[in-house]
Amino acid sequence: MASLFKKTCISKQLLIALSTTLPLTGHTANNEDKLEIEQLRSEVNELKALIKQYNVRPVENTQSEVKPASSTTEKTSSDLLKLTTKSGAQFQLYGFIRGDSSYQFKGGNGIFNRIHKVDLEGQETNKERFYNTMTTTRFGLDFKTPLEGQQIGGKLEVDFRGGVNNDTIRLRHVYLTYNNWLFGQTTSSFLATDLQPDMLDFGSPLGIGTFRTPLVRYNNKFTSGPEYFISLEKGRDENRLPALSGKLKYDFEDGSISTRAMVQELRIPAANNEKELSWGAAIGASYQASPKLKLMADYSHVKGDDRFLLYTNNAYLLNDTNTQVYLNEFDSFTTGVSYQFTSKIKGTLGYGAMFAKDHNGFAEQDILSDQGQNKTLQQGWLYMMYTPIAPVTFGLEYIYGERKTFSDQKGIDNRLEAMVRYNF
Repeated sequence: MASLFKKTCISKQLLIALSTTLPLTGHTANNEDKLEIEQLRSEVNELKALIKQYNVRPVENTQSEVKPASSTTEKTSSDLLKLTTKSGAQFQLYGFIRGDSSYQFKGGNGIFNRIHKVDLEGQETNKERFYNTMTTTRFGLDFKTPLEGQQIGGKLEVDFRGGVNNDTIRLRHVYLTYNNWLFGQTTSSFLATDLQPDMLDFGSPLGIGTFRTPLVRYNNKFTSGPEYFISLEKGRDENRLPALSGKLKYDFEDGSISTRAMVQELRIPAANNEKELSWGAAIGASYQASPKLKLMADYSHVKGDDRFLLYTNNAYLLNDTNTQVYLNEFDSFTTGVSYQFTSKIKGTLGYGAMFAKDHNGFAEQDILSDQGQNKTLQQGWLYMMYTPIAPVTFGLEYIYGERKTFSDQKGIDNRLEAMVRYNF
């Protein structure tokens, strides 16, 4: 093609030269010269026809239309799990297949965390047990639809920890979003699951919460940077009014910090529908001290609730005649440090605790009625995670915990757990 273009350029130059000389020779030539001129004109016409036939375009234009082989890439596995409908709605499937095993030296009746119900001394029936399950497998679907300048989206996520025996499908998250609004079921705004240390145990660490509840939530950002969340959430079934919760979260270069609050009217049918004020306040933070080292801590104080945070006492106790209500009040705390040893190995050391107020009516009523409520709960864990290839993760964790009741009875939680997970 290049040689043809060169030949064409030379031919054009020849045409120009001939067109300028022919008129001059036409006035002075004899008959022989006229014959030669006619022959030259014939050859020129042939060249014109040849140029018109090939109609060669400039080289730079032809190059711009040729796509290099490297520009064609294969779809990634993530792209293959995405779907765009004719109307423009985008769906993406995600989740994992997970298997868990646990050998329990001492503890509660079940494979995952039950630190608040472990056997007390002299009552050990749940020891030297092996557990295995695949019910933590999870499937989720995220979707979004940009529509006339509005952002519409949502999530549907399930696992298999539902039912009495934790072996049926359970809705974890199911909600719709419209710009800054969320309608459906998801994690309470009073909680900060992003601040909890890594833990292999599917039951989650002591000292934090994972409460997912029906709610209506609005979130936005202040001009200075912090993001805020305000929610009306379903609390206990007997409550007539929703709980009001809020969160203020600020992300900075190496971490984040959040403060939260919750207030609700606690209605007690057994005490002639008496109403009590239940509330909570919390603060937590995470800090990336180095590319490999991350620190996390979270603290909560709650009165009159047993749903938002895990492994707590009853929200309240009643006296023998159901005429007096005693609200539980407690502090919970969790902290941890994670370290990335290599690109494939990560470890976490964590500690969680719950300390109930023990000089109040709740503690005194528990001792009188011998209900076995907890004065303190403490738990520590060491978790190692190995990811040989991106979709596959193996985990091993050792957990040790202690339970102490208001009547000073003690119980031990002592477990070794293992996990394998395939993300998609």
